[in-house]
Amino acid sequence: MAQITLNGKKHEVAENTLLSDLLSTMELPKFFVVEKNMQIVYRENFEKETLKNGDCIEIATFCGGG
Repeated sequence: MAQITLNGKKHEVAENTLLSDLLSTMELPKFFVVEKNMQIVYRENFEKETLKNGDCIEIATFCGGG
């Protein structure tokens, strides 16, 4: 198992889990941004990014206001 930080909280995943697999377990809005170890991960790379012990994942969503 790998221990990652997901939005500031410790989380365990199987070693070498794909980022796309992690995201598929979450309820996310249509528009969101993913950062892995302080680097933006583009949507087309979600299936290429593997998660390793110590990775820090931040997911930001957008909201409108007026």
